[in-house]
Amino acid sequence: MIKSLTLQGFKSYRQRQTIRFTPGVNKISGRNASGKTSILEAILFGLFGEVPNVDKKDLVTLGGGSLRVEVEFRSPLTNQRARVIREGGLTREGVFRSTLSYLEIEGEDKPYAREVDIQSKVRDLLGLGKRAFFNVVYCKQKEFVEIINPPQKIRMDAILGLTTPSEIKEQLREVKAILLAKGRIDEKPVFEERMKTARDRIIEGESKLEDARRRQLELEKDVESLKSQLSQVKDRRILFESLLDEFKALERASQSLEVKRGILLKTEEELAESEAEMGEPKGLINELEDKLRRVGEHESHLEKAIEERSEERMVLDAEASRLKHQIGEHSELEKSGLTICPKCGQKIDYALLKEDLEVWRRQLEEKTRLVQAVERSVNELKTQRENAVKERSRLERQLDLVKERMRRLEDLRRDIDAMRREEYQLSKRIQTKNMEIIHKIEEALGTQMLETEAQRLVERQHKATIEEYSQLQRRLGEAESQLREAKLRIEEIEKILRDQRRILEESETALSRIREYEAKINTVVKMEEWYTEYAQKLRDSTLRQLEWLTGKYFEKLTDQQIYAGFHIDRESYSLEVQPLGVNSLMPAWRAGGGHESLFALSERLALLRVMGFPNLLILDEPTDAVDSENIPQLLEYISKSSREIRQIILVTHHGYGEEEVANMIRVGRIDGESKVTQELKSYV
Repeated sequence: MIKSLTLQGFKSYRQRQTIRFTPGVNKISGRNASGKTSILEAILFGLFGEVPNVDKKDLVTLGGGSLRVEVEFRSPLTNQRARVIREGGLTREGVFRSTLSYLEIEGEDKPYAREVDIQSKVRDLLGLGKRAFFNVVYCKQKEFVEIINPPQKIRMDAILGLTTPSEIKEQLREVKAILLAKGRIDEKPVFEERMKTARDRIIEGESKLEDARRRQLELEKDVESLKSQLSQVKDRRILFESLLDEFKALERASQSLEVKRGILLKTEEELAESEAEMGEPKGLINELEDKLRRVGEHESHLEKAIEERSEERMVLDAEASRLKHQIGEHSELEKSGLTICPKCGQKIDYALLKEDLEVWRRQLEEKTRLVQAVERSVNELKTQRENAVKERSRLERQLDLVKERMRRLEDLRRDIDAMRREEYQLSKRIQTKNMEIIHKIEEALGTQMLETEAQRLVERQHKATIEEYSQLQRRLGEAESQLREAKLRIEEIEKILRDQRRILEESETALSRIREYEAKINTVVKMEEWYTEYAQKLRDSTLRQLEWLTGKYFEKLTDQQIYAGFHIDRESYSLEVQPLGVNSLMPAWRAGGGHESLFALSERLALLRVMGFPNLLILDEPTDAVDSENIPQLLEYISKSSREIRQIILVTHHGYGEEEVANMIRVGRIDGESKVTQELKSYV
């Protein structure tokens, strides 16, 4: 089982030390406070990472630093070797903090480093959990004989594995409470009352809805009837309005006819006056056209003369310019005093040059005089031409005026003809329209009438129709208002019905859900009853087995045959024995110190067998729980127990029972530090 323990910095073990363990009895002895119990606590800490009722910070060596614990063991189930290593230390605040935890298992490549994985694998390798180990495998100092009269029933239930049914029952009770809450079972009467109220209101609402819809149909018929009447009255009103409009149109047409007749008369008078004033227009036009032709010919003659004189003037201007240039060049040459002409290269004859200049100046004067004479002639011709143009324009305007007046006379004649035709057509239309209106009135009223009475009759009918239309509108408005109110009432009732149907549906759904939950709760209750019965049977069968095994172990550990039977109280878990020849049971703790400790050892061995774990028993100073006279006997019994338990680790400061010891571990304290020495009789 436990192969070795290596610890360093753990309580009084400052230096690294390794302790070997063998099958059989491993006795750890030493004086008080030497560090014996610390070895057991180190085993527990290595396997499970904690020690019952011990703060982890108290595991670190005084003065601080870090601790390291290694526990090597062999699984009784798989026969695999395993090693747990844990390291840790105190923070500045004095709180213990784990710095390293891992588990190595023979045959597996990777170690386990997460605490939850380590705990799970250790439980799988040992075959029992931490709680069972702490309460059965490990027996704390001064608690050895408590097992025959346990102070806590719950603790014994846990040791025997009887808490599972109770835990399941507790879980079932929690499930039942959850189902009660989620299923809203306590609200069942409320939902039933809601359903009853909703059904009553639905019946009442459906009756009201039927009445309201009947009222709505009546109002809709009234509204449709009023609308039909209103439409008919409106048609008559429109007809009378149309007839009145036509009367007005006739009146306007008659007025227009009178106006047109006045315009026609005035236009005819104007035409007569214009014709008298104008006389014979054709002779006047011929006379004006003849004058216009002669003026045009004269204007053309003048244009030609102006053109000829202008050409003559241009020639004279050119000759004059040439003479001016010639005189200018030779005058400069005369003033220069040169003897040779710079242009032609001939010798200059100033006398001849002077004569030539005189001749040229006389010619220039003649040319200038001729230019001025020609220019005066051109101006006179232009003045005559302008007068001819003005005369032509005057004649053209006069001719246009005469022609315009002739066109206007013609237009007046056409207008007069058109006006006469229009006056005739309008007169005919007025007469025809008047007859049409009279016919419409007679058809509408079903009676014949005179033209003079028609318009007044239509006006009276129109006024009456307007009053009737107004009354029908008011009645229709009232009916429509009542209809809207009826529809709103229907909507209110329908909303109430929807709400009540929703409430009914929700209540039915809720009740259905409640019934489902009631069925589930009934199932849970049956399961509770079954587990109660099962727990009772399990407890009884387990305790019967424990009673029988306790008696058998007691017989093996002693040759005394003084008890007829062993019994464990089903409520308190107290061990009771029946002495031979006695019909009653008595508590085991009253049997005497020697037998009391033997009972405790027998029951613990039986517990290990019932739990299926006859592999390891760790006892810390079991002799502290018995009187001094029974210590040798108890240690002898414990030594004999090694025949039933593969490995026993015993802490005691007494020297009895060493004949059965396979591994003697002695602990001493030197300078405040624990030291271990070992004497191995056999080691595997």
